[in-house]
Amino acid sequence: MTESIDSESTESSLVYDRWTNNISYRQLVVSACIGIFQVWWHPYLHDFRRLLPFIFLYNIFSVLIGYPLFYLELALGVATKKSVLNCWDIAPMSRGIGFAMLSTCVFSALATGGVGAWCLALTVHSVHTFLPWLHCAADSQPPCAARHRPLPAGSETPPQSFFYNFVLDLKRDGLVGGLGNVVWELLIYYVICWILIYFIVIKRMYSFSKLVMFKDVLTYFVLVCVGVGAVQLKGATRMFKDCDWSVLFESLEIWREAMEYSLIEMTVCQGSLIMLGSYCPKVQHKLGTTAMLAFAVSKSSCMTAALVLGATHGALYKDYENSTNIWPGASSSMILWSDYVARIPGSQFWSALIFFTLFVLALTTTALSVQTIMSAFTGHSIRKITWAFLILICLLFCLIGTITLCTQGGLYVVNFLINWPASKPRVPVAALIATVVTYVYGQTTFCEDVYLAIGEYPSVFMRICWALSPALMMCIFAGGAATWETSEAMAGWLLLGAAMIPIIIVMLIYAMFKCRVRVSTTFAAFRHKLNS
Repeated sequence: MTESIDSESTESSLVYDRWTNNISYRQLVVSACIGIFQVWWHPYLHDFRRLLPFIFLYNIFSVLIGYPLFYLELALGVATKKSVLNCWDIAPMSRGIGFAMLSTCVFSALATGGVGAWCLALTVHSVHTFLPWLHCAADSQPPCAARHRPLPAGSETPPQSFFYNFVLDLKRDGLVGGLGNVVWELLIYYVICWILIYFIVIKRMYSFSKLVMFKDVLTYFVLVCVGVGAVQLKGATRMFKDCDWSVLFESLEIWREAMEYSLIEMTVCQGSLIMLGSYCPKVQHKLGTTAMLAFAVSKSSCMTAALVLGATHGALYKDYENSTNIWPGASSSMILWSDYVARIPGSQFWSALIFFTLFVLALTTTALSVQTIMSAFTGHSIRKITWAFLILICLLFCLIGTITLCTQGGLYVVNFLINWPASKPRVPVAALIATVVTYVYGQTTFCEDVYLAIGEYPSVFMRICWALSPALMMCIFAGGAATWETSEAMAGWLLLGAAMIPIIIVMLIYAMFKCRVRVSTTFAAFRHKLNS
């Protein structure tokens, strides 16, 4: 493999003097699995029937698919020492996979940036004289219902009413008639988020162990405290009583969503792990230990947050006796976190602490995605103007977020981003990664490359999962695929196709080039034979 000046290896890393020892490097890789997705994005919080079955499937897929692919992407970066675009020199026909991973990273960063603005808004509102969502506002539309009585149809709980009416200024008719007006308060918070993200990336603060340790310790302190408080909530066990295991046999859709969720929670298929692997120290490193620690922290943080929010929903259901009208999607956890802090002593302190923690997690998760995008361009021409290139990226995200996420229909846009371009492409891309490494480049050759890089040979369990998981993933993905019945589904499938187009185009170009070279070689040999 040859390298041009503008596509050099990251062995001479884009960020100098970074991750110089195993301890700080391992801490940073593990910290990548303690992000906003682990404590915010839980798809079935609104549905007691499906919550526990979904969590059960998620755990199964985390072991069989999420953890092995986490190791595979890290090992790919370790073995090649290149960025998410250049690492596919191991199999030139698969270079389009890097572009598909970057597209997933871009949409994920856009969504988490919007969630960061939500968290900052709720953090600011937490320092009022009393929490504004403790009681109903008189002018709320739809009407807000007080606690401890049946919830009328069309009514909303106080946290839900406050979040929709006073934070998002939400349109209730969906995207009919467009996105609506810009919500200026939310826009200010969104711009603040991206200014902070710029300084985090340009100053390389995310690579400093102290910042990462602060974020991780703060997260686990909050999770332990809220876990203890959730046990004492009345109605917390309702999610165990109302779960229906028969939903596992109704369709493959819940299986597909659990599989996608296992990849999101392990930060797989967005290029961040390849970037982290490419900066691995040259000294001997136990990659298996790093992957296992990352798996443990991802599972513990995700499961704790899911069970706490499920317990909170059970307590909310007990208050209203019949239904809670919790919407599915990105807003459900924000509303349940708001409802949780309203139930415990010192509600203002805990509200500010919890939403500040979510805000920090959103910033660091988005900063990691931006660093992934930056690391994909490792040429000297970009390195010399890193600051300007980063400003351009942040301005583009601010502009796109202003006209979409910071509007009255921004919630619907975030739901679409998370449900489609930020999650759906991960399964086919993960299947392609495992297929290319196992069957195109060669699993034995790849394992030997990893051994030469860090002195560790991947385990038998990893190699079996890499070989068998592509067929399993594609079968479940195809069987649980959504239809084209709605405009959202049509737009989602079109974006999924756009993410996969670079893979197809590169494969076609490579096949045409190989055929042309083979025909030219055959023709030259034929002419030489005739002349002789």
